Amino acid sequence: MTFTPHGKHLIAGDWVAGEATFPSEPAEGPAHDFAVGTPAMVDRACAAAEAAFWRYGYSPRAVRAEFLDAIAEEIEA
Repeated sequence: MTFTPHGKHLIAGDWVAGEATFPSEPAEGPAHDFAVGTPAMVDRACAAAEAAFWRYGYSPRAVRAEFLDAIAEEIEA
């Protein structure tokens, strides 16, 4: 699997980008433009992370185990 950077931020399941961008400076390969994060994006990401923390933390053990197994399978793949 090959991933081509698109320069957006993944926040609460949505790919978002601000208006400002900056170019990457790779040692090899093509450069890509990346969106500059904003304080509002950071606030949104933090709120989403806190909500996920509580939802995951209060989920049943079997659900957490299934989630971790799925992560392990993706890593091994």
